[in-house]
Amino acid sequence: MKNKNYTWTFNQVIEKFEEIEIELALDKSLIKNVPWWDLVRQPLFLKLLNELNLREQKKPSRYSFFKDTFFNISRFVKNILLIFSSKSSLWIKRRDYLVWGHPRRKLENGIYIDPYVDPFIKLFPSPDDFTIIERDINGQHLSPVKTKNLHYADQLLSLAYLFSKFRILKMSKEQSLIISKLEKTIFKSFSCKIDINKLVKNKIRRWLGIYPVMRLFFKIKKPKLFFVVVNEDHESIIAAAKSIGIVTLELQHGSPSRGKMNYDYSSGIKNSTFVDRFLSFGEHWTQNFSLPIDDSKIIPFGFPYLHEKISLYPHITKENRLVVISQIDNLKNLVNFTKKISKKFSRKIIVEYKPHPSEFYAPKPDYFKDLENSGVIISEKDKDLYEIFARSRWQVGVYSTALYEGLYFDVACFILKVPGFQHMQKLIDFKLASVVETADDIDLNWIVDKKKISKIFSKPEKKNVEKIINLGHQS
Repeated sequence: MKNKNYTWTFNQVIEKFEEIEIELALDKSLIKNVPWWDLVRQPLFLKLLNELNLREQKKPSRYSFFKDTFFNISRFVKNILLIFSSKSSLWIKRRDYLVWGHPRRKLENGIYIDPYVDPFIKLFPSPDDFTIIERDINGQHLSPVKTKNLHYADQLLSLAYLFSKFRILKMSKEQSLIISKLEKTIFKSFSCKIDINKLVKNKIRRWLGIYPVMRLFFKIKKPKLFFVVVNEDHESIIAAAKSIGIVTLELQHGSPSRGKMNYDYSSGIKNSTFVDRFLSFGEHWTQNFSLPIDDSKIIPFGFPYLHEKISLYPHITKENRLVVISQIDNLKNLVNFTKKISKKFSRKIIVEYKPHPSEFYAPKPDYFKDLENSGVIISEKDKDLYEIFARSRWQVGVYSTALYEGLYFDVACFILKVPGFQHMQKLIDFKLASVVETADDIDLNWIVDKKKISKIFSKPEKKNVEKIINLGHQS
């Protein structure tokens, strides 16, 4: 038996994990009529990778339990009091195209834009027919925004949170047995003890709050189509829309790949909470794994924001600049590697560290000072990533979607060989990225082969816009 002391590879963990879910028929199991495996599959897989040291452990929150509790209670009270405010989702128009947007906006010319939604809806004949619902970040919404018809999800989610607290969750013996069997099988296979029972209960309680609230909301508002930017943690909302016949679509925002279990259903199991249509950035993204929908329902729509921006930087001259694209799951590895790059190339190139937006949510981290003392430039909070790419010749990262975008600005890509780099295997196989383990592996002569990148981010086409409009007419 392979155990925790065995050196598991990323692909071996995926294969064993898929064996277990098929053997236990987890996609067929319901608890309180909730398809719980759809909700648990991705977070459980990530916990397993953590336990096997195949993923960098995130640092615990700096806030105490009491501070977190006070923050949640105060946010809940505030949201309930603002239920009749103009931004409340109560005032959303009926029969609109409805988008569950992404709250992590970009500041451009003093205005916050949603790079996934704002350029997307501009392609349609009547952008005003779109209404966007946005959740908050740390209790706040960025302002001023470019997005028209913007409403907040705060009140809906607060009501759902309240309902979830009054739902009693009691499993049958048969249901408890399958959870117990899953825990034992994971332990037997990987020697990892994970409290799956707690994870399942937390996910189901959240579903039992959100699903009925959103189902009633959809019945009242009757949107023509429902779009989401992120499917993870929104399965109950997608399921609520689907339950009353609303066609659901996802706008790709990240980099789905083999081993990202909220997208990768190569094992052949079913997912009842996935969207009806997936609007991908391009044909590249679904070539090495299977989404839980037919290929005919995957539309290579493109990334309108990127194609809007590519031509805006002809005035910027390339510098001998290397940018490190940070990622929350690999902070320690990337910070240490950045310092090593700076030490090796300090007299030849500029080294810039581009923090992930969430690195600015809390007080300035100590490692920023360490990087600066090593001669590294820290990008400003709202610095335009594409402007950085326009100045740069090289980029280093692990599996951030930004690395793909950098290729379109002729920025040669190096992938740091640390847990998670396997998500970039297709890019590596295409020789569009070079794997590095030490600073000595970085070859400053590496260049981008622009002939190979066309299928990563396809250009939006009128026929795909019309296809989506026709879906709205059919609903």
